[in-house]
Amino acid sequence: MTLEQLYIKSLDIPAVEFKITGKYIDTVFKSGKILTSRYQAMLNQLPRQNDFTILQHSQTLFTFCFIKGTTAYLIGPEIINIPQVESTTLNDKIIYLSKRLNTTILEKEQCYKQILFFTQLIQQPIDRLAIDNAFAHAKSANQLNDAITAVNFNDKGVHIRYVYENALKDAVMLGDAAAIHDTFIGLLNSGRIGILSDQGRIRSVKNWGIICVSVTLRSAISAGIDYDQAYSLNDQYVRTIEALSSFDEVMHTIEEILKDMAQRVDHLRNVHLSANCRYIYQLILDSPETKLTIPQISNQLGLSPHHLSTLFKREVGVSITRFKLLVKLNRAVQLIHTTNLPLSEIAAALNFADQSHLTREFKAFVGVSPSAARKNPHLTATWNLYNFLTINLG
Repeated sequence: MTLEQLYIKSLDIPAVEFKITGKYIDTVFKSGKILTSRYQAMLNQLPRQNDFTILQHSQTLFTFCFIKGTTAYLIGPEIINIPQVESTTLNDKIIYLSKRLNTTILEKEQCYKQILFFTQLIQQPIDRLAIDNAFAHAKSANQLNDAITAVNFNDKGVHIRYVYENALKDAVMLGDAAAIHDTFIGLLNSGRIGILSDQGRIRSVKNWGIICVSVTLRSAISAGIDYDQAYSLNDQYVRTIEALSSFDEVMHTIEEILKDMAQRVDHLRNVHLSANCRYIYQLILDSPETKLTIPQISNQLGLSPHHLSTLFKREVGVSITRFKLLVKLNRAVQLIHTTNLPLSEIAAALNFADQSHLTREFKAFVGVSPSAARKNPHLTATWNLYNFLTINLG
């Protein structure tokens, strides 16, 4: 590896080195999760001359482009904490991206030091004035738009949709940490965060996060987390959020806190199940659409179907067949509220015989039809998979 490549590697951020030969662009080195084609599209909007250019993907998200001779380096995107951005109007979109694409969050001074050092490495040094000028004339770039989660702040807006908040609570109550990310991103994309402070975006989103965490923690309590432990956790979570200084750190931390809640619930439930029941419970919970039969599962575990069924019903409170149906219905509730999928597609995806079969079972256990639930999400407010179970939480 060259010194330049080693330095980029040490930063642990997305970057690419291209060799430019006429109309052809060859990849010499790459790190991170950004697609090469996206970097090529960024490069194609730049003049092929020795230069330092900054591409701006959002208010705080930037890629730094260095071209020297036939070599081009694109470093980033990186999120830069720019003081003047915080003081602007809140009626705007803020980006939540860094942990998804392995970007980093830098203070502006750190960013300048990185750029100055790298230009020394490639023997094309610039000064701080040139960096100031590059920021002032940053080129707008839309190559990452589909990978960016935009959070809308609006003082005339409403808070994020009830159905997504409910889906987050369900994920925590289920102990399903894997479902948190998609639900959280769906929640952010679903609407607007009301302005909860006049002190800027960071304070506003911290206040929202504290409310979100506190409300969701009630689901963990309902799932069996001890009250004293829950309130201690809430204090710990709030202190963690308060200590952060950038929007992206706050958003990522809120997501990680929600995952932590789900993992704690999952651990609590699993320690009260035998190994065989825990295996079946998690298998069905992770794959609601599974077609595995009781004989197939019992064969995998080396037990008789009757013994396994009896054991599961004693520990969980319902039969394996009933648990499979309840998990499918729980997933159906989530899909009805958080997607625009037709009911026929939801029925097919969850391996119901047809839409009528889904409707019959849904109405029998949830209490309303799927179409009614979609029109009025509050009709499923009392639905909870664990209302049907009797797992002993000790």
